Amino acid sequence: MKIIVLLLVSFFSLLLAQEEKNGKELFDANCAKCHATILGVANDGGYENTYITPAPYVRDLVAKLKTKTASKEEFTKFISEYIQNPNKRKSLYGKRAIKKFGLMPSLKGTLNHEEVKKLADYLYNYKENKNIKIKKTPKVTKPITRGERVFKGNCSKCHATILGFANDGGYDNKYITPAPYVKDLVAKLKKKTGSKEKFTAFISEYIQNPNKRKSLYGKKAIKEFGLMPSLEGAINKQDIKELSDYLYNYNEN
Repeated sequence: MKIIVLLLVSFFSLLLAQEEKNGKELFDANCAKCHATILGVANDGGYENTYITPAPYVRDLVAKLKTKTASKEEFTKFISEYIQNPNKRKSLYGKRAIKKFGLMPSLKGTLNHEEVKKLADYLYNYKENKNIKIKKTPKVTKPITRGERVFKGNCSKCHATILGFANDGGYDNKYITPAPYVKDLVAKLKKKTGSKEKFTAFISEYIQNPNKRKSLYGKKAIKEFGLMPSLEGAINKQDIKELSDYLYNYNEN
């Protein structure tokens, strides 16, 4: 009988040990849904795009908390107290962030003392993307067409080819989009024109004589960024044709 009891105790102890999670697993299960580990964007195909940041970006959060606390012990204590009892006074972020996203939900009763410690250790030693392996591929030099040279020389300063952001190390980040994102612009123009010939005609007419009536975007965009400057006289007919071909066949990198 004693042997059976010992076996049962050992069996349940083993099960409990298998169920224990490390710090990363605890973070993934309880925090990762809101706290982004990679800054990204949600592009709905329109001119306005939205950040995927339902809660502070982890790298920024850890950096702020390390600045606020003087030691690992204080860091762990803050994590332990705050995740069980979140409140505005203790928040690392201002009223604007709280108003927009609200306070985080309490994890009181969700994690035990040992799990909180593991989570705090994981965050204290957090390194961005440390488990992501980057596959190295040979660099292939792609020949630049005349149309691409015309675009880079006259358009790329304002029309972004890659959606990006300016991260000042804080919670609020700003998009770098001084003019419509190229992929979106091409898609809109193809839909409006219906053929390559009409697409080319529109490009030729608009870049030489931009006006509000012909604009693919609304009053809000024009008010914020203004109309594009005219390229009349800056590029010749062949350049315009090559530019139109490049845009019509544009493939995002």
